[in-house]
Amino acid sequence: MTEIFTIIGYAILFALSFGFAARTIFNNWKYVKAGQPEEIKVNTKESLKDMLVYVILQKKLYKKPLRGIFHVLIMYGFLTFGLHTLSQFIGAFSANPDFYIPSYFGHTIESVYDLSLDTFSVLVFIGILYFAFRRYVQKAYELDRPSGQSLLIIVLLSFLMIMTLVGEPAKVILQNSESMSPIRNIIAGFYRSMGWEDHARIIYLIGWWGHAIFVLPFVFVIRKLKHAHLFWSVINLWYAKRNPKGEIKFLDTENAPVWGASCVQDFSWKKNLEALSCIECGRCTLECPANLTGKKLNPKNIMISLKHGLIDKMPLYLKEKEAGKSAEDLTANAELKIIDNLTSREEIWACTTCYACVEACPVGNNQMEAVLEMRRSVVLNEGSMPTELQSALENIENQSNPWGLGSHKREEWADGLDVPTMASLKEKGESADVLFWVGCAGAFDDRSKKIARSVVNLLKKAGINFAILGNEEQCTGDSARRAGNEYLYQMMAQGNIETFNKYNVKEIITFCPHCFNTIKNEYPQLGGKYKVLHHSRYLLNLVEKGKLTIDTEKTKELEQITYHDSCYLGRYQGNFDKPRDLINKATGLTVVEPSSCKTTSLCCGAGGAQMWKEEEKGNERINTKRTAQLLKTNSKTIASACPFCLTMISDGVKEAQKEENVKTLDIAEILEMAVK
Repeated sequence: MTEIFTIIGYAILFALSFGFAARTIFNNWKYVKAGQPEEIKVNTKESLKDMLVYVILQKKLYKKPLRGIFHVLIMYGFLTFGLHTLSQFIGAFSANPDFYIPSYFGHTIESVYDLSLDTFSVLVFIGILYFAFRRYVQKAYELDRPSGQSLLIIVLLSFLMIMTLVGEPAKVILQNSESMSPIRNIIAGFYRSMGWEDHARIIYLIGWWGHAIFVLPFVFVIRKLKHAHLFWSVINLWYAKRNPKGEIKFLDTENAPVWGASCVQDFSWKKNLEALSCIECGRCTLECPANLTGKKLNPKNIMISLKHGLIDKMPLYLKEKEAGKSAEDLTANAELKIIDNLTSREEIWACTTCYACVEACPVGNNQMEAVLEMRRSVVLNEGSMPTELQSALENIENQSNPWGLGSHKREEWADGLDVPTMASLKEKGESADVLFWVGCAGAFDDRSKKIARSVVNLLKKAGINFAILGNEEQCTGDSARRAGNEYLYQMMAQGNIETFNKYNVKEIITFCPHCFNTIKNEYPQLGGKYKVLHHSRYLLNLVEKGKLTIDTEKTKELEQITYHDSCYLGRYQGNFDKPRDLINKATGLTVVEPSSCKTTSLCCGAGGAQMWKEEEKGNERINTKRTAQLLKTNSKTIASACPFCLTMISDGVKEAQKEENVKTLDIAEILEMAVK
């Protein structure tokens, strides 16, 4: 009779725990799919690779080694405990605490599994203590405190590990044999020393039932906590987007049901899935240049806002929708708003689109995309944006450049260089092999004009058949798009594509990573597909082919060089080595790396249309912080491969009153110095 009541009682607990967990998963998936449609083409081979690299091997976690190691230990502990927990489930339903699946595979396998189980029990417990120490003693900046859910999980997991370490060693006494696990033998020896041999069965049952029962409330509570990422993040990684990092999601301005996202129902189902996948670890926060300089933006909070909006507000949306409310009424419902309710406009406009948060996220989330969708909403639906940014976008619309200088002056930078235009060549019945895309900076910014002239001089020395568009060139629309004005971006892009096609352009080189990214990765959305090369790669190729001859004696004055990685060239394109190789060939020097470089390089602060607006309030300017990192290398020269970065770093050097001692140069200028 006792066994029957035990089985019934356990069955009720089991059904409640897993029933509520299944219900929550079902409801949350319903909320996810209630978002806007977004086509994700699953590449099975790549998705399986992601499962191996990011789920099994946990690659991204090792960027913070100690945290990564302990997280991996806990994860593998979970996997190891799977067989043990399954054995307990079966044993509980059969009222047989001695049921043990590994024992059916022979003594050796059972012993090896016992060793693994005990080892991971200790390691998981140590890992839990470490994370508790980080949160409550070290008070790690990126972690929330107080965090009731984190404390609950810490307590539950600790209890589960302790119950295993309490109960399993008693089997050594009961079986009257030594175990392969020294941990088990040591604890069993302690029991003997205390004279508890006669109580070994009771100790075993306490540990066994303690784990078997309390694993159920763990299942029950985890369904609604951030720790549910154990489930959602795997699905999120399976549906990972395979498009280029620098490509923003296309907006069909004529047919899209919503422009951007301001309400819970406006975000795509994929963004909803990402929200549920967020572990709230704060790795994105630690890499965000806006947050690091005291701005209100916190990428983690962006995802948390979407998560709370999804779980708390999506049921209301579905209820109102089923009641027959129109899309206009639902959009006007203040309760469904994410912007202003859960995410402030100050946060939205502080993002530099540097991609550092995305790069840092271990579960494949794109926090930046959520910010840009909200920008689209406030700009396209409300016409709201910072005043200075509005002026820049009006300049792009009226003069095809953010400076607002006359578009008819776009060729003046090349005075005296005898640079052919595509139009002039066509009149002669000729054509160019390569189009040199100058960009707005090269055409209108006095400092960047020098870079453009250096590129031209190098192309001429190498004997390259190239031309420019001259006054036919328009802004690529990068800043407009990242400021949320998709209409203006598409107008600029379509105009440039028509011009490219008019001259049958095949290959394009540019020294601006923003122009490079937009033409290469985003123009294909509008039918413009071209071979696009950044000048770092193109010029290095000319040197390696011997078309440009180097004399490193001519660059001796540079003495020591550090290099600033542009976000749009580095993290977006993975181009870290080409600029460094070019610097090395031009100077014979090895780049002295700053504290943040390559994938962890700190943004200059100009991306995401920040170049054209005042920074949001903080305790430091982003370019000031980045310049300080570069100056700490004690280099005499700071090299860059982006006109925006060069402007921001040059301003930082002036602010630090180091302009007399430290040069700021583009890699093309350095190469021009070295060419014979």
